[in-house]
Amino acid sequence: MLSPGVLFPAAYLLVYTSINIYLNAEFKKNLAQSIKQATGSTWEISIKSLSSDLILDSVTLNHIELTPAGTMEHPSITIPTIEVDCPDLQKVLFSPAKRLSSTEVICEKILSDRHLVQ
Repeated sequence: MLSPGVLFPAAYLLVYTSINIYLNAEFKKNLAQSIKQATGSTWEISIKSLSSDLILDSVTLNHIELTPAGTMEHPSITIPTIEVDCPDLQKVLFSPAKRLSSTEVICEKILSDRHLVQ
């Protein structure tokens, strides 16, 4: 039989791993769409990876590249790393409202750092 001392870390590791897999799959697509909508389809985003911290209260985005869509008026912008506070990140997998609010927070942080909003 497994003790609670083994079950809790195993369950936490499962949630942590699931969140990081989700962030690097579906969440990146949602974030790209959110950036496109927020900038009026003038900028597109490419993100190498997203990861959460161990206590699930922030997201780190690595190697972000923003490119102008269609025209070459502006050069591409590369951001090495951004860390965004996202409290209650563990709820992203289970709550559509939390997914949407987290996407909006991260989108706003990226756009405010680089002043790309229309």
